[in-house]
Amino acid sequence: MQDGKARHSGDGIGQRVSVRMLIITLIAGLLGVVAMEVGIDFRTHMRQYHQAQAMRRDERIIGHLMLGAQHLAFERGRTSVVLRAVGPVEAANRKFLDERRTLVDAEFRAAIHMLDDANVPLARKLSRQTQSLAELRRRADALMALPQDQRDKLFADYWFDAVSAMLGSIPESVYMLGAAQTMPPLARVSLQAFDLRNALGVESSRIASALAVGRVPDQVQMHDLARLRGQGDAALANLRREVILLDAAALNEALARVDSELLRGFRPVQDAVLHAFANGRLPQETVPHYTSASVPALDAVAAIMSVAAQEGVFRAEMGEKQARMEMTAYAALLLVSLVLALAAMAVVGRVMGSAQALRLHLGDLAAGKLDPPPATPLTGRELVDLSRTAHALRLSLLERFRLESELAEVSRQNRLILEHAADGIVALDEQGRTIFANPAVQRLSGWTLADLEGRPHHDLVHHSHADGSPYAVIDCPVHQTLHDGISRRVDEDVFWCKDGTCLPVELSVSPWMDGDRRGVVVAFRDITQRKMVQERNRQLLDELQRSNTELESFAYAISHDLQAPLRTIGGYVTLAHRAVQGKVDDNVDEFMQFAEQGAKRMAAMVAALLDYARFGIHGDPPRPVAVGEVIGNVLVDLAALIADTGGTVVVDDDLPRVMADPAQLASVLQNLIGNGLKYGGTADHPAQVRVAGDLRGEWAVITVSDNGPGIAADQRETLFGLFTRGGTHECIDGLGMGLAICKRIVTRLGGTIHIEDAPGGGACFVITLPVA
Repeated sequence: MQDGKARHSGDGIGQRVSVRMLIITLIAGLLGVVAMEVGIDFRTHMRQYHQAQAMRRDERIIGHLMLGAQHLAFERGRTSVVLRAVGPVEAANRKFLDERRTLVDAEFRAAIHMLDDANVPLARKLSRQTQSLAELRRRADALMALPQDQRDKLFADYWFDAVSAMLGSIPESVYMLGAAQTMPPLARVSLQAFDLRNALGVESSRIASALAVGRVPDQVQMHDLARLRGQGDAALANLRREVILLDAAALNEALARVDSELLRGFRPVQDAVLHAFANGRLPQETVPHYTSASVPALDAVAAIMSVAAQEGVFRAEMGEKQARMEMTAYAALLLVSLVLALAAMAVVGRVMGSAQALRLHLGDLAAGKLDPPPATPLTGRELVDLSRTAHALRLSLLERFRLESELAEVSRQNRLILEHAADGIVALDEQGRTIFANPAVQRLSGWTLADLEGRPHHDLVHHSHADGSPYAVIDCPVHQTLHDGISRRVDEDVFWCKDGTCLPVELSVSPWMDGDRRGVVVAFRDITQRKMVQERNRQLLDELQRSNTELESFAYAISHDLQAPLRTIGGYVTLAHRAVQGKVDDNVDEFMQFAEQGAKRMAAMVAALLDYARFGIHGDPPRPVAVGEVIGNVLVDLAALIADTGGTVVVDDDLPRVMADPAQLASVLQNLIGNGLKYGGTADHPAQVRVAGDLRGEWAVITVSDNGPGIAADQRETLFGLFTRGGTHECIDGLGMGLAICKRIVTRLGGTIHIEDAPGGGACFVITLPVA
């Protein structure tokens, strides 16, 4: 009976316990469902918050990219103009370029610094472009320090195209940044403004360059300017549409400034310049006048980029703030739900013993331990620890996979570079012993890594000069870099191959350091073909010089030997004309006059040719000469011509001293001043000739200008040819040899001569000679 009561009592207790556990389980399950729903909403808002953070970061990065591109566009245009200018870079332009470069580098560094692991390709791309830009600047600085005639004529276009390509990739960078999400609306405004700024900058720079060099663009260049105008107008229309859609007061105000500066300030000046170009002439607008109109327009477009960047960051920050508030509210609600759920589930805490063991096991996994988990009961907070531990394990594995992937990629790239490099690459330790050699080393020298490894590099491949004389270690650039850690480059040297032959090389030595270890890397290339080409060029140059000397001597001899026969022919023709004068009809008499005049003209032409040849092979060596003293002697010789023409010659004070042959320099100046007096005036307006001088670095510039009709641009080069005269001057005697002789003399003296338009009209002959 008692056993039956006991069993009944036990059944009741079991039933009560089961009902309580069921109620607890239902409450815990209900709270768990609520917590799960709140958690889902919390994760949604947390994702929105992270998206808002990413949006703010992207807007700031876009702002840095746009500002950097803006300053780079200014640098591109100013550098392009300076590279096409006559003289070296001026202090004002140097200061402007330094300021812009500092701003460009700061903005791009800021953008690269803000990029995270999700934007590694973009960061690498920007880094490569920054390195390429630094190399372009180095080359541009070297050329801008030189006079125009010593610069690489192609580099100005190469600079402009290379920097334009970098600017053209900025929109691609922005699209790469927003590839994982919707493009921010303010970013579209910045891109449209950037397109407008780039088109205006390229168009303005090319027009300014044409004005700077004083050359009307050809049809292809005019077509390209028209294309740029179309791109600019399309970008302006797109920009206006984007601003209208956003309806932001600051953007509307900035757009109004663009309309004012561009359409009412800059376009009229630009249209006037393009109209002059279309008519085949240079406009009255100068480069400073054109720049004073273009810079405000470009600044206005740049301002709308800045406004768009600021407005985008502000909107992103407001969105981030709103998302953070909503996420915080849901986090608090989630926390309350979790606390209630954990409080209800604490009654059945012992059931969670296995969860505790799982947490410990996950912690061991994260630490790299594989021991079985201990059977320890869980408390309420262990569930939170479990989540954190699982999250830490996930992050650890993700970081490990990322590092392994990057390491494998870097290893693959290094292997491809080293295996396929055309140059030989050798790494040496601090003792000068070989520790690495790429396959190109064996292909070039025959030495394998097994031959070189652990052995002194100098003793094997660098022990002797090309003539077999010993190469002292102290003079070896490799060991010098090992000693002082300074990189070196050698244009010509020799390495010795495995078969004992000598290999001409060009090499560079760079130090390396890895902790306490250090050494150098030697990169070299075979220059056998280059040396063969150099030797061939030297032989061709010697042959050309010898041929030119023989031709000059031949021309001089021929001209000299022709004088006597021509004088005989001319004399007999004159005697024959006198003998038959009055005895023959008028036609025969006229024919005899033509023959007599032709003989005289032929004699004059031979004499001119003799002078031309004489100035090429005769003359004193250049010595210091005062140009003012030479001008004084020339004016004495030209006194009669000055009196006959009624012209005036004005000579500036403080003319420079140059390296020249005084007699030949006097011939040049007498010819140019005489031409100005003969061709520069009319009966109503006597000629006015001015001689001026200036110093430009190591060169002296002498100008002889007149107030005549000037010389057409398409005739200026041909006037320096033999027997060539410009225009129609039938009333003025001449053979067209004077300018050819002038150019021959100036070239012999190591200078140049060319023709420009004189200020106020007329022709201006510009001579450059070395300064004494």
